[in-house]
Amino acid sequence: MRTDDAKLSTNMTSTDFLLSSSAFGQISTAFAVERQVLLPELADALGDKEKIAAGLLLCCSWAIGQTIADAKIERLDRIYPPGRNQGLIDFKLVCLLPSQVLVNLGICILPFTDAAIVSAACTKLLVYKDFGLDRLCLLRQSDLMTNVRELPACLPKLLSPDIGGNFIPLKSKDVLFLLTTLSVFQQKQQHGVTNEMIFAYLMQAELLTKNELIKSILVAAQF
Repeated sequence: MRTDDAKLSTNMTSTDFLLSSSAFGQISTAFAVERQVLLPELADALGDKEKIAAGLLLCCSWAIGQTIADAKIERLDRIYPPGRNQGLIDFKLVCLLPSQVLVNLGICILPFTDAAIVSAACTKLLVYKDFGLDRLCLLRQSDLMTNVRELPACLPKLLSPDIGGNFIPLKSKDVLFLLTTLSVFQQKQQHGVTNEMIFAYLMQAELLTKNELIKSILVAAQF
């Protein structure tokens, strides 16, 4: 998914697209329908890096200009050089901290269970600052982090204070929300809704500004 496809005016606020009760209900129904479709596939979806990243990218793109957990999302950027990254770090989140310092936060979803794949990924992630990043945010299911003895040695190293990576647990409910939002966006014509209507719904229902996953990511940008 390209962020351009979902781009809204950076000056837009929820008051620009106040939904009528019928329109709000229409969007709510669209979310409920897509959520029910996704629920039976959620276990498999937890390992789908590409779709989770697309859902998170979409939600973060709609949160540009919003201050969440005291940090403001300024913009999203691709990771350069892309050839060296090979899609490992999903995107860059540029945040403005309360100190007025801009932080380039790399977002990396790492749901893989194969130890060899995780080890190879973490080895590459150790040099995340080479991609113009100040900090790295690693998203992974908690149950894949519980047995430290089974983790590749480079993963604890990546999260050590001297390297400075941040770990955020990726919960099933978070993945379900991201994928539901992505599905509504992709099926918007079928549901008879627009980008602006989806945005207004997310803002009126405070599904972005009070989203625990996005909050945790922006907290990670500050440490």
